[in-house]
Amino acid sequence: MRKKIVSLLLLFFCSLQLEAAEVVFITGANRGIGYSVAYRLASQGYIVYAGARKTSSLKSLLQACEQFPKNMYIVEIDVTDQKLVDQAVNTVISREGRIDVLVNNAGIEILGSMENHTIEEAQRLFDVNFFGPMRLSQAVLPYMRAQSSGRIIQISSRSGFRPLPSISIYAATKCALEGVSETMAATLKPWNIKVSLIEPGPVSTELDFLAPYGSKLSCENDPFKLLFHKAGLLDPVSPIAQTADEIAVFVQEAIEANEPLFRYQTTKAIQQQAQRRLIDISGLSNVKEWDDVLYP
Repeated sequence: MRKKIVSLLLLFFCSLQLEAAEVVFITGANRGIGYSVAYRLASQGYIVYAGARKTSSLKSLLQACEQFPKNMYIVEIDVTDQKLVDQAVNTVISREGRIDVLVNNAGIEILGSMENHTIEEAQRLFDVNFFGPMRLSQAVLPYMRAQSSGRIIQISSRSGFRPLPSISIYAATKCALEGVSETMAATLKPWNIKVSLIEPGPVSTELDFLAPYGSKLSCENDPFKLLFHKAGLLDPVSPIAQTADEIAVFVQEAIEANEPLFRYQTTKAIQQQAQRRLIDISGLSNVKEWDDVLYP
């Protein structure tokens, strides 16, 4: 009889462990995609740690999640500061003992051609958009490896496989992120750690810009700004933009799928662009497409 009771207790506690809510850490959660992902997951029972440079900027997210307070927590994090990255990850681990999902969402943008960016501007974009996810991934991977499971979701962009001329350095950061993510997806498989890219096009949300436009050249000496403007590449809001809530659906799918895709394009049009891009071994189709747009 005693053995049966012990067995039942073990089964009970095992079932509790299996049903325990997954712990998700999201960067750049104060607005846009990060906000929508954080709210969506918290509302569906995940334990969410929402990160931002200023915790005061997360006030509206906390208010929106008042009906499920045990599912939403905020942490201060600057993805360019290794000390703050380590502190944020340690905070989650000390409270929860694990991190099941990392969503690398924090990012900044700047408009302009390659020629019109200072080296300092380019370095800043890479520090946030590429080295930021790298710092976070390196910080959480030892814990994911120890628990033999984990998901890393990289919020990329269609510019990661189809660079737009008007956001050249931003596109370069996403190309770099996609490259390293592909190597991660292969090397982390033995520990059941899965990596996915979310590749949206324009999203109707307030972007975090380092600056409105590159500062190296004056308007008079910039041969591209007028071309970009005429081609509609500098428009603040695209008529085909998706909402951040729509992108959050794909993030949740990447988290919950038994065998998640490596790449998630968020519209049929972007899927078609990816298809054309990936079968063009010459690499000339994208060059010609933008040549036709800029110089009709």
